[in-house]
Amino acid sequence: MTDTPRPSAGDETIDAATAARGRQRQLTRRLVAPLLRAGWEDCGWEVFEEDDYSEHTLELHRSNFHIQVSWCPSDRTLHLSELELEWLDDFVVPPMCPLQEELVLELPDAPEHIQAETARRAFATAGLLDPTRIHLPPTAGHLRPSLVLLLLEDTFFQAARIHRAAVGQDGVMSFDGLGEDFDWRVSASLRAYPLVVPGAVPSSAALGIAEWCWRRESDVERWHHKVTDLEMARANIAATRAVLPHIHREGVDWSAVRLALTAPGRRLASGPGLADLFEEGWQPILQSIHREIDRWCLAEDRFGPQAVLNLLSLHGSRTESIGSWWGSGWYETAVRAAVDHAVTNNQLPHDLTTACAGPGQIADAIVHAPDLLDDDALQWVIDAVHDVERRRRVTDQCVPSAVTLPDWAVDELTSLLAEDED
Repeated sequence: MTDTPRPSAGDETIDAATAARGRQRQLTRRLVAPLLRAGWEDCGWEVFEEDDYSEHTLELHRSNFHIQVSWCPSDRTLHLSELELEWLDDFVVPPMCPLQEELVLELPDAPEHIQAETARRAFATAGLLDPTRIHLPPTAGHLRPSLVLLLLEDTFFQAARIHRAAVGQDGVMSFDGLGEDFDWRVSASLRAYPLVVPGAVPSSAALGIAEWCWRRESDVERWHHKVTDLEMARANIAATRAVLPHIHREGVDWSAVRLALTAPGRRLASGPGLADLFEEGWQPILQSIHREIDRWCLAEDRFGPQAVLNLLSLHGSRTESIGSWWGSGWYETAVRAAVDHAVTNNQLPHDLTTACAGPGQIADAIVHAPDLLDDDALQWVIDAVHDVERRRRVTDQCVPSAVTLPDWAVDELTSLLAEDED
């Protein structure tokens, strides 16, 4: 029998180093996974190594907003910062960073799943898991109408033109045939403040579908008298949860969404069937859901899946309507702030304190499944989130978080618009 040569100590060292690099790369991907699910695209990866120091760096972009993410395993520090980029002809809006300042996260010396969860919560608080919002400084208020049009050009119209060229559709793009006031209802999100950038964010698009196809534009409001406000809140969460798995960065699986929203046996998470709750109103509601899904399928045929995903993400970010619904990063941030405030002021409901082991578990229960709470607890949550928003407005903080348009971008856009006028 031929003896198999044993690896040398040097080979073992190399193999161990390679395995360590692989584990750190895998951990880096796990840390940024929430950003990738929120529509951020990985457009560059570098690894720097010197002696015992290593750093993994990624470049992420979404709707011409850019972030550099750096992970340093030795001190468990995650840096999110601005990228220095040239203004390319592909976009009419200059490249920007969605952060007001560098975000530095010192992750705990804990198992990877705890580190990943710590990072995800920080991303939500920074507004990175929702569509980017822009706050205009007082000196730039005059830019708002033009900035809205420029953002639409970079997101919706550009994506629609690419789609139409690919399928051989010629002529002027139009909202005709999509129903009365379709364009006005879609553009309502553009009138929200802070200004919402219509980027492709699947979780926000799920909120947009739930709001449009279930809650507002369907016939469900005509039958609201059949259910209480809290039952309706649970039904809204159920609709969002039902469609969320069928929305991806590439677009919406409308056949699956249709089945999810019109399944005969649909139930609230707490148990009751929707058909039993709405009684004779359930069939008219189902017909109206089909009508609205048909409308969006027609829009997708005309403008393409990416353009429609951008519109739905925009619609799902309306702060005056659904921007703080369950499923948004802002909802989670507001819930955790509400629980912290209640703990500080000894205002947590007794039922929540007895059912959960500590404030952290209470916040987790509310974040992940508020529709399983009893009526008193759910009402407390709704009121507490509104109170968080009220306190932020009193202190002139944006709800949800927004990045202020930097001075250099104000100057660049002002110059660009002046050139167009000339």
